[in-house]
This record gives sequence, C-alpha cells and structure tokens, in this order.
Amino acid sequence: MKKSKKATFFIVALITFALFALALFGLKIGDLEIKGSGQMRFGIDIRGGVDATFEPRDLDRMPTESELEAARAIIETRMDASNITDRDVTIDKVSGQILVRFPWKSDEADFDPQKAVTELGETAKLTFRDPDGNVVLEGTDVVRSAAQVDESGLPVVALELSGEGAEKFAEATGRLVGQPISIYMDENEISSPIVQQKIAGGKAVINNMHSFEEAVSLANKINSGALPFSLVVKNCSIISPTLGSNALRVTVIAGIAAFAAVCLFMLLYYRLLGVVACIALLLQVGGQLLALSVPQFTLTLPGIAGIILSIGMGVDANVIVSERIKEELRAGRQLRSAVEAGFHKAFSSVFDGNITVIIVAIVLIILGSGSMLSFGYTLLTGVIMNFLAGITASRLMISSLCMYKPLQKPGFFGVRKAGEKPAKERVIPFYKKKVVFFAISLAVIAVGIVFALTSGIKLDIQFQGGSILKYTYSGEIDAEQAEDVVEKVVGVTTNGQLQNNLAKDEQLLILSLANNQALTSEQQQAVTAALNEAFADNQLTLSEALTVEAFVGSRFFGNGLLGIAISFALILVYVGFRFRNIGGISAGVMAIVALLHDAFVVTAAFVIFGIPLNDQFIAAILTIIGFSINDTIVIYDRIRENERLLGRKMPIEELVDKSITQSMSRSINTNIAVLACMVIVYIFAQIYNIESIRQFALPMMFGVVSGCYSTICIAGPLWVMWKNRGKPELAKS
Repeated sequence: MKKSKKATFFIVALITFALFALALFGLKIGDLEIKGSGQMRFGIDIRGGVDATFEPRDLDRMPTESELEAARAIIETRMDASNITDRDVTIDKVSGQILVRFPWKSDEADFDPQKAVTELGETAKLTFRDPDGNVVLEGTDVVRSAAQVDESGLPVVALELSGEGAEKFAEATGRLVGQPISIYMDENEISSPIVQQKIAGGKAVINNMHSFEEAVSLANKINSGALPFSLVVKNCSIISPTLGSNALRVTVIAGIAAFAAVCLFMLLYYRLLGVVACIALLLQVGGQLLALSVPQFTLTLPGIAGIILSIGMGVDANVIVSERIKEELRAGRQLRSAVEAGFHKAFSSVFDGNITVIIVAIVLIILGSGSMLSFGYTLLTGVIMNFLAGITASRLMISSLCMYKPLQKPGFFGVRKAGEKPAKERVIPFYKKKVVFFAISLAVIAVGIVFALTSGIKLDIQFQGGSILKYTYSGEIDAEQAEDVVEKVVGVTTNGQLQNNLAKDEQLLILSLANNQALTSEQQQAVTAALNEAFADNQLTLSEALTVEAFVGSRFFGNGLLGIAISFALILVYVGFRFRNIGGISAGVMAIVALLHDAFVVTAAFVIFGIPLNDQFIAAILTIIGFSINDTIVIYDRIRENERLLGRKMPIEELVDKSITQSMSRSINTNIAVLACMVIVYIFAQIYNIESIRQFALPMMFGVVSGCYSTICIAGPLWVMWKNRGKPELAKS
C-alpha cells in the first residue's frame, strides 16, 4: 500500500501530461474524435470569418424597427446555441438590413457563402398552413415550444401561443378537425400534425413523434424560426483577421512565455511545492482547453480573459496551500502533519474564493450573450478545474512526495528547518494609515475624472453605433493607416478591416466609424477624397454606406447591469452566511466597495490612455472583479480564523491589521505572478503590434495592482470603520 501511495505523484503527473497532450493534439480513433487546440474555433480577431448582409425576402414594405430588433435577437440566440460567442449582429434602419459577422469553423478551409450562412440555422419564416396553403398562424404568434413527455410517456411538442395567436388557432382548429395543419420553414414542410379537436386557450401539443430527439428538434426549429419575415443573403465576404495572420502564433508564444515565468517564480520561491504547483496548473490549462475545443466553443478575447483569471486563481490556490504548509513547518510540525494541516487550513480560503467567482460565472452564463457568455463559460470551467487540480491533484502529489526520505528536508519546502523561530511578526498598522490610503485612491479617481472631462471617453462602434463605409480597391492597403486618415477628417474612433468578396472577385476596405449620428454626404465625400489622396494608386471607390445601431445595445447593457447586480447580491448573501461570525454582510458590502474602486481604476486606465471602450473593456472589468473578490475573501478567511484563535478580546482594528499582514505574502506573490503574465503579454503585443491584445493587457496591469491595493488598503480599513461606527475615537486608537 505504501509503495502504491509513493507512486501517486508519478501517476498524477503522467495523467496530467497525457491530458495536456490530448488538449493540444486531439485524438481520432474510428468514429471517435476529440478535437485539440489546433482545431479550436477561434474568434474573428485571430482567424477571420464571414461578413454577411441579410435583407427581408419578398417584403413589399420597409421592415419596422421592432421587426428588425426581433430578427436580430433570434439570430443572436441561434448563434449562442451554437457556441458562436464572437459575433457582431447589428441593424441598419435606413436600408432595413441586418449585418452579421462571425468566425470560421475550426475545420473550414475554403470560403463557401452558402455553408457559412447555413451555420446560422434556418433563416426562414415560420408559418402554419391549412390544406389549401392558407397561412393560419405565423412564427411570431408562438411564444415558446418545448419537447415534453405526455401522460402515456410518449414524446410531444408543447406550444404556447400569444393572445392573438390563440384566437387565430382556435378558429383554424375548429374548422379543420380531422385535417392537417402543416408547419413550414419558408416553403419547406417540417411537420404536418392532424387536428383532433378545436384547441382554445392558447396551448396545444403536437404528437405522433417517433422519438424524443425528434420532438426536441421540432421544438428547436419552431423556437428559432419565429422570424418576423424571411431573410435572404444579400452578400457574403471574407473577413481577414484584425490581429494579423501571425496573431495566433504570437499569442501562443506569449502564453507559453507567461506560463514559463509563473512556473519559474513558483519553483524558485516554493521549490518542491512549486514543482507540484506547475503540474497542477498544467492539468488545469489542459482541462480548460478541452472544455473549449470539444464543444467547439469560440475562443474570444473575453474568453482569453476568463482563462487568465482562472489561471491566476489556480496560482493563488497553490500559493495559499504552500504558504500554509510553510507556516506549519515553522511551527514545528512534522512534514506529513504540516501538509495535512496546511491543506486543511487553506481549503476554506480556496473554497470560498472559488464559490464567489462561480456565482459570477453562472450569472453571466444565464443572463449573458456574446462576450459575457464567453467570459462566464471559460471562467466556470477554469474554476472547476482549479478545484480538481489545485486542491485534489496537488494534495495527492505532495502527500506522495513526502514519503520519499531524501525529499523530507524542510529546505525543499522553502523552510530552513522545522520549528525555526520566525522573525518577530511586525504588524503593519493599515487602519491607522487609512487616511493616506484613502487619499491615494481619491487622487487616482480625481485624475480619471479630469481626463474624462478634458479628453472625453472614447466609445467604439459596438457601444454607440455609427457608420460603416465599404470601399473597393486594388493593390495593397494598410488598414491602420486608413484608420488614421479617417480619424483626422471626421474626428471619431475608426476601425479598419480588409475583406475579400470572392463572389464578386473584389477587395474591400471596411471602415467602422463610431458616431451617434450618421455621416453626412459631405463627410462621406471628404473621407473618400482623403483616402484617395493617401492611397492614390489603389483606386478606392465607395461601394456602400451603412448607418448601424450599436452592436452592444441596450439589451446587452441591461443584462450586464442586471448580472452584476445579481452577482453582488448573491455574493453578499454568501459572504453574510459564510462569515456570519464576524459580521458577514458588512464585510461583503466593503468588498463590493473595493470592487467598484477597482472597476473605476480600470475604466480610468482606458480613458487616460485613450483606448476606446469595447469588448476589451468588458473583459478587463469582469476579470478584475473576479480577481479582486477572490483576493478579499482570502483575507476575510484569515480574519475569521484569527478571531476564532484569539477570541474577541483583541480590538477589531488590531485583528484586521494582523490578518492582512499575515496574508500579505500570499497576496503579493499571487499578484506578482499574474502581473508578470500581463507584462509579458503586453510586451509581445507591443513588439508585434497587436492592438487588441495591447489594449486589453495595459488596463489589466493597472487592474491587477488596484485589486491587490484595494484588498489590503481599502476593504479592511473600511470594514473596521463600519464596525466601530458610533464608538469613541479613543477606543479605536
């Protein structure tokens, strides 16, 4: 038995390397195929994709704004259901068109417009028709449909109709008893159930399903086919990667370099524990990559942010465990006993920190779409893998290594000798210095406000809408140079992309201008003239001008704000319950104040450096919120532990100061590791001129520092002030 336990380290390590190899290269045995990272579906920025314009088919009028919004919402729902989270779906009210941009499939090699459009699902109009072909019901009359099992255990499709739809359906079924009412997608019949009796009340079922899978398929088609009109593709074209053809290679190299830097830090500082931590992180990353590649979930920039945050939490879990084991060794415990005690004491910190982040991730998945959904999914899978790797796998490996006599020396665990007397603990008076800390925060906030008022806040087209100008051209054009030319003429944030329209054998320069008002004809002429002057040999011709709504609309903001509000409320409830012995609700409130502080710092970084607010901004804010709350929970856990050990005799300000001081080593080490990752990513983005990555990494560096600062210097002192409210100042000195 002892020998088998000694071999556990090698078994876990072997499983880790095998899983990571599977995540990298995939596996194909007969009909079984597990797609690796090379077959992952990457976002538009990295791999490019498809730009398609839809317009109503055979509609003798201009579609209304509500109809266009309904069609957009349905298309977005279809794409979310297919795990296509990196997409832009916007509308042009003037022309009545819907513009859709989405990335290539992982295995797509050649451009095929029909294949690309088919991936969106049926873009047809749903109708219910009588035997004579007359439309008795439309898709918009169906509120929802669902596959169910009836009282006899047979599969059926349950329909719920709107008020108007219920009236129309009652009239039709009353006169068509014994006859079919056929369901069509455009002119394709997808079902033809027989009417058995008049159906009133707005609820009906479709029976005679051959299987439950058939019922699910029909229900999904009905739900996704409720377009207010049939859509037809006006044109399709190829989108070139905005990050450049070498973006993926550079991103991979930067990721490897960052991972190597973290591992080097862990090895140097924690030695044998660092070896275990590196293997655990490798296991976590491998599992996370498989969670993306197997279901073909689009890896977007917010998704990368979710991976970064989960890796940061993985580092944090291993740092917490390592610091706890070192504390127990210094206290004189034997190695095996120190390991068991270290994991036991670290568990609550890791558990509570991960649960709070899981709460945020689940809320984002339920309420979010697009970038929020992508972030929530990668974060959730990463946290789950962190539990498995950082706690379970690490514990098995460390316990196994402790059985080897040559490895039982305290030096291998970062301690000179067991029972060594630690240096006299110097408790830093954070509470007494609160005025200095608050002044620093207020100064940063003031600088951000001044820059916002003087320089303004730049919004990308995703946030405020604007105009899209499409130019045909010949030869070669630098898209970034074109952006600079346009911004000088109209003074608005501009994004340029190059596309190939193979259907018409032409090259396109697509310019997206963020502006809450459409460009006038004079402005369009001025832009065209400036471009032709700058690119005199490229024969630029304006082929199309579109006025589009914000890609990230009010619904997105509404869901985002609701998600954050629900997350904060659930965090308050959880913190209030888990830390009830130390006044949990008040601690939770101060943690959220610290989160708001960090969110403002990240926003200020975007404003000060003139970075337009777009998906990068959303990703950065969500990442820092998750990172900061985890940091704060760890300190609250130490406060709870110290109060249990020391009793309530110690003044709360001294208790908090002592707990923060004891946790500082862990906080600083974790933040150094994460900050090193972001610095490396930023350097690579700077060298290879990858603007999107650079615009994300720079504010993230400020956010990581702010998260550490607010946890140590803001949340704790604020909480003490709240607990001591109403007490004489003398009692707090």
